[in-house]
Amino acid sequence: MSVLTSIDLFAGCGGLALGLHHAGFQLLFALEKDPMAFETLEANLLSPNAPYQVADRWPSWLERGPHDIEAVLDDEAICAHLESLRGTVTLVCGGPPCQGFSVGGSRNGHDQRNRLPMRYLDFVNLVRPQIILMENVEGMARRFLSRPGERATSVADWLRCELGQMGYEAEFRVIDASKFGVPQTRRRLILFGVRRDSLYPWSGAGAFFEVLEAMAKPFVASKGLSTDRPVTVREAIDDLNNSELIVCPDSPKFMAGTYKEPTSIYAQLMRRGITNDVPPNSHRFSYHGDRILDFYKKVQATQPFGRLPKSFLLECGTKKDKKVLIDPDAPASTITTHPDEFIHYSVPRNISVREMARLQSFPDDFEFKGRYTINGPRRRFDVARCSQVGNAVPPLLAEALGQALVRFISMTEMQRDTIAPDVRVEDVTPPMRDQLGLFSTILTAQGAK
Repeated sequence: MSVLTSIDLFAGCGGLALGLHHAGFQLLFALEKDPMAFETLEANLLSPNAPYQVADRWPSWLERGPHDIEAVLDDEAICAHLESLRGTVTLVCGGPPCQGFSVGGSRNGHDQRNRLPMRYLDFVNLVRPQIILMENVEGMARRFLSRPGERATSVADWLRCELGQMGYEAEFRVIDASKFGVPQTRRRLILFGVRRDSLYPWSGAGAFFEVLEAMAKPFVASKGLSTDRPVTVREAIDDLNNSELIVCPDSPKFMAGTYKEPTSIYAQLMRRGITNDVPPNSHRFSYHGDRILDFYKKVQATQPFGRLPKSFLLECGTKKDKKVLIDPDAPASTITTHPDEFIHYSVPRNISVREMARLQSFPDDFEFKGRYTINGPRRRFDVARCSQVGNAVPPLLAEALGQALVRFISMTEMQRDTIAPDVRVEDVTPPMRDQLGLFSTILTAQGAK
């Protein structure tokens, strides 16, 4: 295969870009409008001193800095450059903001952020990549009912139809990140599309998910992790729970945690050789007053692991309607942008940003920038460290998706070159696909290695 190139839209702090980099993709450029999230992206993936160099071909016509996709698409000069990329880009990927679709939110059909998937399509139509990949909450696959902006179909179905009219064959599935080594039962919708005149997907776009499913266990095994069960919270964060505290290096008014010896393969994988005497980045602890400490101690003494009952929260007088006592011997539930929703399993405190990052599979040498937390109306516009982590695509999941993309491209080219090179993909009907054989035939022959 030729060089695999990608453009990352709504890039956030870079979880998707990092995973795709490990899978062999070369990032051309990324669009992220929030300055704090872009600062993290820059520090880890773009700058000369970044621990992960993923984009050494950033175009001269696009300033390396925060960019709003709306402004980019309204700039005629930039659009002309984007059109000049037609036929040269392997992948356009990204996850538009999900708050308007999330079942954990208001699901307001009139949320202005809901239009961003449409702008994603506008960008795709300019660049015409071989493949598109979109990640979002599973609520994108559900209709808006009894809410403002009710629709006859889900946003995911609408996107699939729109892509079809643009010359792409598209499918979507909801997948669980815990199947790919992420210590979190994070269910996310993945929309995959392939250009019909490019890669000859005889087996259809759904074959990508067949490849992804077949390689899940081999991928986990390649990381040294168990293929029989998910990674647990204790395996993920226990070495961050040292009894020795220090003054937080970047927030002197707060205390921070230190390392102890890692005992799990997962922790060693995330540490990447970092020794115990190095302060973990973003492992600052929230300050809890006596009332909150007493509440957390009561939770740990009286409540089972899992989400706390609303009746208990009301009885305790807390304003939060969601609190989770994390089970150390299971994967975490979906990590959100609110660290104060998650109570540590053995210490009366919230989990830290670094612990959130571990549960999202960010390596410890990936440093987060910007403010730690933001409360109130500014949360809608600014992306603090906790939000950067909660909004991100887990890098391990992103790497698995990237490896599946590489295999899909390779196997599709094999089909194109050996099965029916003279047949146009638009002429291939479902019965003909059955005759040509699904990817499972090749997967079985190759052992999904």
